[in-house]
Parts: sequence; C-alpha cells; structure tokens
Amino acid sequence: MSVRIGWSKMQKLSLFLFAMTVFGAGYLLGSTNALTVQQVNAAAQLQKRMSGDALLTYRHTRIEIEKLSDVLTAEKRYLPATDGDNFFSLSVGGVDALRELEEGRGVDPETFAGLYAGRALPEVTKHLESDENGRIRYKGNIVRLYSQERLKKMFRLRDILINRAGSIRD
Repeated sequence: MSVRIGWSKMQKLSLFLFAMTVFGAGYLLGSTNALTVQQVNAAAQLQKRMSGDALLTYRHTRIEIEKLSDVLTAEKRYLPATDGDNFFSLSVGGVDALRELEEGRGVDPETFAGLYAGRALPEVTKHLESDENGRIRYKGNIVRLYSQERLKKMFRLRDILINRAGSIRD
C-alpha cells in the first residue's frame, strides 16, 4: 500500500483559479479606485454621531443661513453657481459666482470645491468640461481659485462684517 503525497491536478487547478480570482478582483478594485482610503474614512466619519446640542445648534444655524441667503439673494449680492448654500460666500456678504465664472478670473473656495465635487447648477453644468489633466473648464476657460490677494481681501471683508454685525443692537 502506497501513500500519495502531494496535490492532485484538480487541487492544483482549483488553487490556481482561486488565486487568480483573488488577484484579479484586487487588481480590478485597485485600478478603478472602487475602494479608496477617502471612501473608507468618510464612511467611518458618518458613523460618528453628533451630540444633540451640536445638532440643535446646527439646525438653528441652518435657519439663520437660509435667512441670510434669502436677503442677499433679494439684494442681488448672492448668486451661487453650485447646489446648496455657499457658506464662504454668505460669510463675506455674498458673491456673484456666475459672473465670476463668466469673467474667468477665479472663483471663491466653496464654488471651486463644489464644481469639482459635481455640485454645479444645471445652467452651469452644461458649460463645464474636464481637460486631459482633470482640470475643470467653464466655456473653455480653466476654473481657478481666487488669487491669493483676492482671498486675503475676502477674509478682510469677512472680519469687517463680523465687527459691524457685532455692533448692531437688537
């Protein structure tokens, strides 16, 4: 009676197919960025809950932001190019992001981020395209962030508004 040592051809083939399947799945997931570190981190952050106090404060802030948005829109000082409220624009007294896109001289940080995140309004989206380097173009012009000088000016404007609003009595 002899004892067979080693693997049969069927076992070797099964192991080879299993290894190739695992390798192929890993390659496919890696090459398509199907599971990136950012997605894993974002999912972990979503599971962390805000406290009740933080959520209540957030709710009250959202109500006030919507009021500010309505007032600045009525005054034609706030014209966003992206979906949702642009907190940066509202904090500096409003920005006409549509005009800034048309002029091609740069946009505020939140508009810039919103465009890259796919949050452009439909009337803006129809004029957007990406170039071979992944840069977004609006009507053929590369969308740029404000210049350093313009950013400094906007933050100074925010400081002025904070001081002026703090001096108003109810």
